[in-house]
Amino acid sequence: MTKLELLSDLANKENLSILYRNLRQISLNKLIGLYIWDPIAPCILLDEGLKNNYRKNICTLAEELGHHFTGIRRNFMNTDTYQDLITVAKDETQAMRWATNYLINDAELTYAVSKLKFRSCWELADYFEVTQPFMWKKLGFRHTDIKVRSRDIFNVNLAPCNYNKKNNLLY
Repeated sequence: MTKLELLSDLANKENLSILYRNLRQISLNKLIGLYIWDPIAPCILLDEGLKNNYRKNICTLAEELGHHFTGIRRNFMNTDTYQDLITVAKDETQAMRWATNYLINDAELTYAVSKLKFRSCWELADYFEVTQPFMWKKLGFRHTDIKVRSRDIFNVNLAPCNYNKKNNLLY
């Protein structure tokens, strides 16, 4: 079963509809995924262009599912105060953390780094079938978690992804 099928099954079990629409056209090329909470019929909207990019599709779908499972405290379209912006940023971080944990198991990541000797972000992204920015987020979360626990399981130097922020959307 592919990762996309696993994510779709998870959405179905949660009674979440997944709809593909031309989101970039209505959002000035900035929006590729949106979780819409509704007590009767919650849904996830994804940009149609994601159908042509498997990795970006699963990463975006996982992040939107993350909003469903971690909850949203503030509508990102109504951010009147600085505190609202902080709350939205925290919600985005929680959703991304959930997504990276769901698609990239910590034990598998440790195995890939320690036993398979992967030393670059792009090698790890290829291995886990995710985008490089998504992989970089996972590594950042793991690094933060490790610092919090005061131990370093990745006692290696990882090469950074060649990643252009200008062309990146929502990562």
